[in-house]
Amino acid sequence: MGKKLQPKLRFRGFTDAWEQRKGAEVICVRRDNIANPPKDIVDVELENLIEGGGLQGDLSLRTASTSVFHEHDTLFGRLRPYLRKFWFANTSGVKSGEIWSLYSSALKPEFLYALTQSAQFLNQALQTAGTKMPRAEWKTIAEAYFAVPQAEEQEKIGILFQKLEQLIDAEKRKLELLEKKREELLQCVFSQRLRLNGCTEDCPQYSLAELEMNGDIHMGRGKVISAIQMKKNPGIYPVYSSSSKNNGEMGRYGEYMFDHELVTWSIDGGGHVFYRAKHRFSITNVCGYIQVRNNIDCSFLAYQMMFKHSKLHFDYTSKALPSLIKNMYDLSMPSLYEQERIGRLFKVFDSLIEFISHKIELTEQKKKALLQTMFL
Repeated sequence: MGKKLQPKLRFRGFTDAWEQRKGAEVICVRRDNIANPPKDIVDVELENLIEGGGLQGDLSLRTASTSVFHEHDTLFGRLRPYLRKFWFANTSGVKSGEIWSLYSSALKPEFLYALTQSAQFLNQALQTAGTKMPRAEWKTIAEAYFAVPQAEEQEKIGILFQKLEQLIDAEKRKLELLEKKREELLQCVFSQRLRLNGCTEDCPQYSLAELEMNGDIHMGRGKVISAIQMKKNPGIYPVYSSSSKNNGEMGRYGEYMFDHELVTWSIDGGGHVFYRAKHRFSITNVCGYIQVRNNIDCSFLAYQMMFKHSKLHFDYTSKALPSLIKNMYDLSMPSLYEQERIGRLFKVFDSLIEFISHKIELTEQKKKALLQTMFL
């Protein structure tokens, strides 16, 4: 007797073997069209679908799309399917022709949505036609076989993944609100429309050049640390480069340059500014840094420079290496007491943002792991 067909992980009480079903038997692609879509109908284009599931952007009608989808359909981006763009429709509307609208009379709609995110479906969708603009072919899906459980188990699996996505969506909305509030506070605090209670004294203005001349700060630049060097000398110390992604971290190294807090910015790519809390780390030669010395809170200086980051300019002519033009803007320098409290406020915001971002990442990893163990 052959081995029973079942996934590695199942809900308690389910022991029946899963059944192999041909794609054409259990999955249908909707081919309905509407001649004159109402002006207020939802219009989903490929750019509206989010990698990993969900929607973004304006859904008001702005195209000539007439291909229809229904509530509880699974919308799957067939153009470049490796991007893994899909959405479980909570309404009806029209969509781009580059999006499949999938439904089934044999599968629970929530289970079908989870199935399209599984390896057994994506492996078939990735057998694409075309090279520059690869598209999933419906014939491949229709002729493939998919393992499916009985209806009750389908429902439980579908509900589980719906709840995971709802949790991820809720945390993403929370993250978006926090980032918006942080930006609003940066605007209010560093334009001095908002001051701390009891802080009313005038704030003197200094350029970076003046702060450096006064001995309040020291400015420098990182050194060349290549991927080859990090491979030859691996370690635990982060190396920061010019990227704005992943907090600027490009890898880990066996040596470090700093073990104190700094302001860093990327010389390339628009001058992204970061506050680096005290830890052991290095920065590459595409980054500049500021070390504070007297009567300046490092985090306060970093957040004020973030506020003014759009005004950062770089001089590629007066020196052999590019550097900040130190007189391009002035910085307001209140008392150290006020600086420390402002810096602390934004560090709390950034800690919350980092915590929620990490929570989203862990939940997405859990979802991915469950997709691998709850499907064949």
